[in-house]
Amino acid sequence: MEFVNIEEVKTEGSFVKAICFKPKTAPIICMIIGVLLLVLRNIYTIILGAFFIIMAFLVLKFVEDYKVMDIFDKGIMFYGDKECRSACFIPFEQIRMWSIKREDGHDLVEFELENGEKIGRDTFEADKAYRALYVLIKEKEDKYITAEKNKDRPLSIPDALENIKSYFGIKK
Repeated sequence: MEFVNIEEVKTEGSFVKAICFKPKTAPIICMIIGVLLLVLRNIYTIILGAFFIIMAFLVLKFVEDYKVMDIFDKGIMFYGDKECRSACFIPFEQIRMWSIKREDGHDLVEFELENGEKIGRDTFEADKAYRALYVLIKEKEDKYITAEKNKDRPLSIPDALENIKSYFGIKK
């Protein structure tokens, strides 16, 4: 996949959702909780409320925000840099599978293309991306694909017990 100048990117379909790096709702909710805790007038709740307000303010002030992708109803535009000067558009037909992975305090929205190439973006708005992608291309989600493969397979307790025994090295 090749990133080109943003003016040269040809998108298809209508715009659905922009996915950015920085969280927006969580700091605002933390600030509201902090203010509510200050109202309780207990020294511990005041300290906790001040902590929530300070942390929310620090996130809003110092965490850099930039677009990581735009979701259209026919594909996804990935941005190549924080300044959004380069991008590439990938139609849904070229996507084999997508998933949301939670790793070490951040979320990764990852796509596997038909040619085997993978592209992923870190974001704190992975839930927003999941909701939009599930509506548009749920049949390409990794969990959906796995569930479809296993839907006709019966649940077997003896098979599960054998798997557990082999995992722990227990012989018959």
